[in-house]
Formats: sequence, structure tokens, C-alpha cells
Amino acid sequence: MVTIKKFIFKSIAFIFVLLIWGCQCIPSLDTEQEITPSQFSKVMCVNCAPSFEKVKVSVGEYLLHNSLDYGMEEGFKYFNVTPGVKNFVVMAKGDSVLYNGFASLTKAVPYTFLIIQMQRRIKGMLLYDTIGTYSPTNSYFRFINVAVNSPTNLLFQIEHQYPVYFSLGFKSFTRFFTTYPERYKVTITDVEKDSVLFELRNFELSAGKGYSFILRGDFQSENERYAPNLLIVQHNFSEIYQIVIKK
Repeated sequence: MVTIKKFIFKSIAFIFVLLIWGCQCIPSLDTEQEITPSQFSKVMCVNCAPSFEKVKVSVGEYLLHNSLDYGMEEGFKYFNVTPGVKNFVVMAKGDSVLYNGFASLTKAVPYTFLIIQMQRRIKGMLLYDTIGTYSPTNSYFRFINVAVNSPTNLLFQIEHQYPVYFSLGFKSFTRFFTTYPERYKVTITDVEKDSVLFELRNFELSAGKGYSFILRGDFQSENERYAPNLLIVQHNFSEIYQIVIKK
């Protein structure tokens, strides 16, 4: 009888140990969870509002920039942001709100958030920085026009063996296009005045990179700092750098 009791006791103890070791705790809402980089969305901000030289930018619970300068002296950087519906807020000095909008961010997708000017108001433009058929042996480019008071008929052109044209008005942009790594001629022309505003010769598009040609500034500004300029951002998802070409 004693032997049977000992056997039952040992069996119960063994089952209890199995239950303890086999338990998988389910995280509660209060459980701190680690988020790996692959679980984030990525957001890069560009100040394209010439009348607002420094702005504060937050996305959801993240303060991305405390003082994003129009001259972009601090360079360009992608910030990790948890995906989902996020509140994009742009503030001026004194924390007065200039822009407040919502957008849904997808996991592992990079975005460019352009802060643009509508006369004396601020608007936001969120662009996907993804390429559908990416190959490290190709190059990619797109054009963006966010220059205040820009002519209604601007022609953006890129040319190697033959030219490719895009007609873009204010707040217009193209998707990323695929091309070969080569040296290209890039021009922006005011068709109505038959005047070339910007011209780049032998601009190199490198393999595996994406390039955003951003026309920004104010066509009616008398301040040279805020005059129309061509901002070139190279996208390689690990580092972002820029070149500014003054008119």
C-alpha cells in the first residue's frame, strides 16, 4: 500500500514539473516587449517650406526633429517608427502647431515626409521610398516639385542616349523609374518662357541607388536663401546624403 502511494505521489509530482516546464507565458499589455529593427517603419523628413526655417517634427510618440533646418545642415536620416496609424505634427518656435495629420505606416517600409508650403500655411506630403522590382545592378530616379509659386508648366528631363520628359506642376511627383547606372544630363525647363532653370551634366546614377530630384524654394522670394533650388537625395536605405544646387 505504501509503495502504491509513493508511486502515485511521484507521478503527480512528475506531471506538475512537466506543466511548469511546458508553460509558455502570454505577454500581457503591461509586459515590456522588445521591437527589432525589421519591425519598424522608416521615416525621413525634408523641410521644403522656405518661410519656416526651423520646425519641430513628431510622428506618433516619436520626436524626430527638434529643429529641422530648411538648409538641411544636419543631413538626411531615416528614423525608426513603429507601424500603424500615426499622427504627423509639425510645429514652429514656441510649439505652435503648423500641421497636424494622420497616415498609416507599414512595417519595414521607408517613407519620405516632405514639409511643403502653401502660401503661409504648411502641408505634409508622405511618399513611399520603395521600388517594386529592385535590383542592385540598376539605378532608380524620381522627380518631385514642391516649389512655391512655381510655373504651371515645368518640364523635368533626364537624358543619356535619349531624353525622358515629365511635366510636373506644384505638389506633383513621379514614381521611381528604373534605368542603367550611367552619367545623365538632368534639366528643368520653364516651357512658357523657354528658359532652362537648372541643368546638370554628367550626373552619375550609381548601381543599386535611388535618387530623388526635389525642386523646392519660392519662385517669388527676394531672399537668395529661399530662391528655387534643386535638392538631390540619394536613397540606399543605410545612409542618405544630399546635394544642393542653387539657381
